[in-house]
Amino acid sequence: MYENEGAGLDGESEYQPPAWMIRYRNFKTLCSYVCGEFIRFYLTTGCDQISYTHSQITEGLPNYSCRLTSVDEAVLLLPLDDWAERMDEVRPLVRAWLGEHSDLKGCQPEKSHYQGDRYWFTRWQEANPW
Repeated sequence: MYENEGAGLDGESEYQPPAWMIRYRNFKTLCSYVCGEFIRFYLTTGCDQISYTHSQITEGLPNYSCRLTSVDEAVLLLPLDDWAERMDEVRPLVRAWLGEHSDLKGCQPEKSHYQGDRYWFTRWQEANPW
């Protein structure tokens, strides 16, 4: 019989992932929140005034961080260490920041099958009332 055979049959697992794995999963969650909002914003509005990157593809950023940069040179830097315990605040912060640092007047989304995010579609309509 194997040492761990039968362990965890009641739905409970004794396995605890190592701290580095938890940290990496939290980073991927942070990226998905920031990038997800950015993608919904871009696909719905066509606004190309904002760029997104993260520390795994851009040198010089703090480890495990995401960054949004606008054409007005404003930067929103989200290091995991500052947000790991407040992930529920990330999406509203990113949404507000995108709204403050973009001008949707004259933006036109490319034609696609994507229906768009209702929030960004409403903001886009308000900026382009034709």
